Amino acid sequence: MIMHRFNNIAGKRNPLQVLLLILSLTGSILFILIYLILGISTPGYHLLYNTISSLELTKFGWVQQANFILFGIFSSCFSVALINELKPGINAFLVILFQSVTAIGLIGDGIFIHEPMHMIFDIITFNSVALVLIFMAGQFYKNTGWKGWSLYSIITAILMMVLLSAFGYANSHNGAAGLYERMAFLPRTAWSIVFITTLLRGKRLNRSVYSY
Repeated sequence: MIMHRFNNIAGKRNPLQVLLLILSLTGSILFILIYLILGISTPGYHLLYNTISSLELTKFGWVQQANFILFGIFSSCFSVALINELKPGINAFLVILFQSVTAIGLIGDGIFIHEPMHMIFDIITFNSVALVLIFMAGQFYKNTGWKGWSLYSIITAILMMVLLSAFGYANSHNGAAGLYERMAFLPRTAWSIVFITTLLRGKRLNRSVYSY
């Protein structure tokens, strides 16, 4: 009954597609909630200065490891969901490819908690996220039903990279690295929440997407 209602709300997408979109949305929110709760409850950990990844080195580090891996799995659900949402072509292929790379990067962050492997997966993740946004801008370009989304996607990518640069500087100068890292997550997270919610309300990029 619940899935049937979601199915109606989501423009008569089939239940599996709706489920994939819901899991994608849930993953973004759950990841933030878990690392915030874990950070607040960990003695000696400071949200302002300590990085999200450093939670993996604490007493309950396995929770943050699981959080990264779970987020990676949810992100892979988004990759699959996008197959049926995007306009076919090389642009769609690149979006799905780099969204899949993002998922792999997050899972790698959960498995490899020490340097240099953790940093390598961090770089893979953040760069692939930015590329997804840039290629998504191509999906929205000249699509009258998504006016403004192309610019919104590019601005989100730029803002995220600027904040990541600030994070890198702060992290190497004993500054508020934790704050900048969390701020860098917010633009993409907000973009994902708004985009997926819009899809679940029935809007489409690929008008030929199945509706049975």
